[in-house]
Amino acid sequence: MFYGLKRDEIVLMSVVGTLLCLGLLMVFNASSIKAFNAYGQSSHYLLRQLIFAILGGAALFLCARFDYHWWSKLTLPLVVVSIGLLVLVLVPGFGVNIKGATRWIKTPLFNLQVSEFCKLSFVIYLSAYLAKREGQLGDFKRDFLPPWIILGVVIALLMLEPDFGSSVVLGALTFVLLFVAGAQLKHLAILLSVGAAGVVAAIAGRGYRMDRVTSFLDVGGKGVSYQLKQSLIAYGAGGVQGVGAGNSVQKQLYLPEAYTDFIVAVWGEEFGFVGVIVLVVLIAALLWIGLKISRSAPDRLGSILAFGLTLFLVLQMTINFWVTLGLLPTKGLTFPFLSYGGSSLCVSLAAVGVLLNVSRQTR
Repeated sequence: MFYGLKRDEIVLMSVVGTLLCLGLLMVFNASSIKAFNAYGQSSHYLLRQLIFAILGGAALFLCARFDYHWWSKLTLPLVVVSIGLLVLVLVPGFGVNIKGATRWIKTPLFNLQVSEFCKLSFVIYLSAYLAKREGQLGDFKRDFLPPWIILGVVIALLMLEPDFGSSVVLGALTFVLLFVAGAQLKHLAILLSVGAAGVVAAIAGRGYRMDRVTSFLDVGGKGVSYQLKQSLIAYGAGGVQGVGAGNSVQKQLYLPEAYTDFIVAVWGEEFGFVGVIVLVVLIAALLWIGLKISRSAPDRLGSILAFGLTLFLVLQMTINFWVTLGLLPTKGLTFPFLSYGGSSLCVSLAAVGVLLNVSRQTR
């Protein structure tokens, strides 16, 4: 299975393969009751996730064989296509509104969540931009500001959907990548202040976001959200060893989004603290091997790209994990490889493919 792969690549594929297999099992486990009630088939969501896993595997294979240096020549088309899709999703007749948010474009086979493709495209664009400007980020207007202008356009379109979680992830990714690339602290401080003000304004402008923050700050009080309360009940019921595989009570329509945003809570209920530690180890292993590939990359582009893609995956995992524990306000982000979601799964596997290509070209 791992013939021809180097040790780092074997570790990466082992971690991702483990998460993917666990994800397929957990999607079926957490969605079977809802799927049977809605479609008369308990494996409905599992079969769809399996199809997306196959498509994502093909994307991983293609990206692993595609020389990552070519991505630096495709950044303009990627940015243009991403912004075009973000505009298209807001056009009546193209966008699909689900639970008050228009984040998907309807296709004959599935609904495409544009923000997932956009996040990956922006990481590739920013990595290529920073690689070309090694040691040249001192001029605020000429070197530092351009990626933030593009980011501002992307976030403005995301907020119209609205997709606050993806906006936060992109902002955090951009800040960290610029910091690692050597941007001046005073420039970062200015934009951090602007970003913080934007977050406050976005929260204040939407009542449901303020409710999420209130719930986060008052976990033990009466104002805690129903979703977070059920998530914490799941973790509490799991204890040290868990209630056993398939024995979750919260998945029985008590916990909303049990197979998407809050699938880790079901995992914690069934496998307890021991299972949570296993998940933390897998996240840490992904972070470690991604940083190792970044450090060993043959050039600056490979190093920044590998770092950005690793952060892209691990940051979303961490945010999702912390949200289910009440350590962050609810964001609506999935857990890569584990949660149900075709767009997220395909994009995440494609990102792993690019990481593999960087590793393959390491001396």
